[in-house]
Amino acid sequence: MVIRPIRPDEWRDLRDLRLRALLDAPDAYGSTFEEESADPDEAWQRRANHPERIMAVAVDEARGFVGMASGGPAWEGLDGAGLFGMWVDPAVRGQGIGEGLIGVIASWAQASGYERIGLGVTIGNDVAAHLYERLGFEDTGLRYPLRAGTDLTIRVLATRLDDLTAYFEP
Repeated sequence: MVIRPIRPDEWRDLRDLRLRALLDAPDAYGSTFEEESADPDEAWQRRANHPERIMAVAVDEARGFVGMASGGPAWEGLDGAGLFGMWVDPAVRGQGIGEGLIGVIASWAQASGYERIGLGVTIGNDVAAHLYERLGFEDTGLRYPLRAGTDLTIRVLATRLDDLTAYFEP
């Protein structure tokens, strides 16, 4: 298993991976499969090669792309970097891939000058929340709707990047 930043030419693999994630966990994301499957190729190319963000992927030699997470500036109300769109294929969960993805994003955030990193997790997604809390993310008290047209809410967790150094990529 290799966990690394995506290459710009891998945008098609990113699209396929993201669409799989949206089908597998529709209540974890602020957008829907229907919305993103309609995005033009240019939008996917930008996601794979954005100057102010990082997209990390987990690549298994036999299975191809099996995990992803992105990092960028956090949203209003949270000082620091944001961790967005994390997903690991159910067939390979429990192997440390989530920690590895967080490590790549945390390394990028620290190198970019951020001191904190935050994320939103849907209330009720206890497996994901447990992972983040185990790594030291704490509830900030911030709550936001997941997206328009749903009653789901995300809670915002954050931590200092110094507290994640054990998970940074070498």
